[in-house]
Amino acid sequence: MEALHFYILLLGIAWSIFNKYVIPKIRNLPPTPFSALTIIGYRIIFKQPMHKTLAHISNRHGPILLLRFGFRRVLLISSSSAAEDLFSNNDRVFANRPKLLPGKIFGCNYSTLAWAPHGALWRHLRRASFIDVLKFHRLHDQQDSLADEVKVLLHELFHSETKIVDFKSIFQDLVFKVMVRMFAGKRYSQKKITAEGETTESNSLKEYVMESFRITTGETDTGYFMPILKALGLMNALEERCKKLQEKGDSLLSRLIEELRPSIAEFSNQTCETEEKVLNFLLARQKDDPKNYRDDIIKGLMLGLMTAGTTTSAGTMEWAISLLIKHPEVLQKAQTEIDNYVGNNRFLKLEDLEHLPYLRCIVKETMRLYPVAPLLVPHESSKKCKVGGYNVPKGTMLMVNVWAIQNDPNIWKQPTEFIPERFEKIVDERDGFKLMPFGYGMRSCPGKHMALRVIHYVLGSLIQCFDWEPVSQEMINLTEQTGIALLKEDPLKLVCRPRPTMKNLLSQT
Repeated sequence: MEALHFYILLLGIAWSIFNKYVIPKIRNLPPTPFSALTIIGYRIIFKQPMHKTLAHISNRHGPILLLRFGFRRVLLISSSSAAEDLFSNNDRVFANRPKLLPGKIFGCNYSTLAWAPHGALWRHLRRASFIDVLKFHRLHDQQDSLADEVKVLLHELFHSETKIVDFKSIFQDLVFKVMVRMFAGKRYSQKKITAEGETTESNSLKEYVMESFRITTGETDTGYFMPILKALGLMNALEERCKKLQEKGDSLLSRLIEELRPSIAEFSNQTCETEEKVLNFLLARQKDDPKNYRDDIIKGLMLGLMTAGTTTSAGTMEWAISLLIKHPEVLQKAQTEIDNYVGNNRFLKLEDLEHLPYLRCIVKETMRLYPVAPLLVPHESSKKCKVGGYNVPKGTMLMVNVWAIQNDPNIWKQPTEFIPERFEKIVDERDGFKLMPFGYGMRSCPGKHMALRVIHYVLGSLIQCFDWEPVSQEMINLTEQTGIALLKEDPLKLVCRPRPTMKNLLSQT
């Protein structure tokens, strides 16, 4: 009996080796490390941020790998040349999304641009985002809204009694308020009056946005990788959380839509040119085209863009300020650039940004070192294809490690150092797919230009108006939190002091 067990063990080992080494070569699949990740291995090995663990695996085994997370194949791309081959030849093949549970937070039918499967619905959402929604950030009224919110922030910082600023909190509040004004045409209020006449905090919509981002980036849909867990009902807790959160977001937006609906006139071309509220415009389009502008599609567009845009933009700005405090010579150079062009008799304006090249270098270098989405949003192949000469099966999940690419010593000199000047000599920094913080191709981030405008303007305004110093040296550590999103583990807190040359102007806000 013992001999039988021994032979069964040997047979199992032989089959494992044959399955992982011989079969991939016969089928010309990408290399699969012997320690290919199972879902158990996934839980154990990712003690550090996921993008760093995957980069370590790629450094040992190659830039194109076929891993296994449970029962799912995962194609891992970790080099600029492999990414170029992938997006140049198979962008459409990998235009699908895996049906991960957190994606359903934004709508039961994936009626959101980030998670909708490639097809007619996705093409409509993409077109609606670019033409109907994101064009609004370029309108004069929307630019005034951004400037107004930044001036409110400058006023609050100047008159703050504590002078200690929690950057994580203020950046999230600021970006969220800007997006609410773009969609609803009004300032976001944190207060409400109850029936008893008491004033209480009302952060329902913001709480929804923050919680959605946390679940989407921090929770592992184990049931997707191990379907048997769903069959056994072991994923019920996560499914229930996602369902409740989706219902909460649906309810919040439904109330806002019903509030605005009675004031919507019949759709006309004039509405498109003059309406400053995104929601008003989308509801007007709904009367003209009810099929493509259903309530669930409108809510999916809003909730998806707000959730994806708020924490990512705020996280990039928090990294940027942290790096500037760590490198005071860079901060001084940025202040000098703004002083020389803008002066101290007026605040920075949006139209000034194109004349501040060093500020743009700072933002690019920050996103190179700390891309908030270091593995991008996962893709999935819709059919068999070839990547880097290897065969990739249909239904393979794709992860592109842009953090590994943007920190590759073969591409970047001193890749771990914060050197904004490196971008002064690079005309097209994305040439060769070297810098892709917003992704690339059909599923790249549609809100890139809006996010960059907000990030540059907020950072430029803070650099112009204030000096900063750490509360303690421990608060400027650059430790990353674990999970999919690349965010600071500890919120950045600094002492805020108005620059002497700006005190007179700040006192007038």
